[in-house]
Amino acid sequence: MTETKQRLLSLDFFRGLTVAAMILVNNPGSWGHIYAPLEHAEWNGCTPTDLIFPFFLWIVGVSIAFAMSSSKIDPAIHKKTIIKAIKRGLYFTY
Repeated sequence: MTETKQRLLSLDFFRGLTVAAMILVNNPGSWGHIYAPLEHAEWNGCTPTDLIFPFFLWIVGVSIAFAMSSSKIDPAIHKKTIIKAIKRGLYFTY
């Protein structure tokens, strides 16, 4: 019997909403007439645009937590997987 992958519907919905917001913020139509919430805050303050990237990072973190759950990964290779992920992260950082 084939095991079906379970999806977290709320995470999928939030991911789709965030991607749609990214598209809207990066393509607001006329750059001369941008709706105020689609602009970044000057220095102090926060607009919905300023929340899109943190939301995206939160989605990535939750997705990694689900992907790395102990039910999916053999505990014997868990440490190797973590080290490999750290090396890849450091490689793309520099």
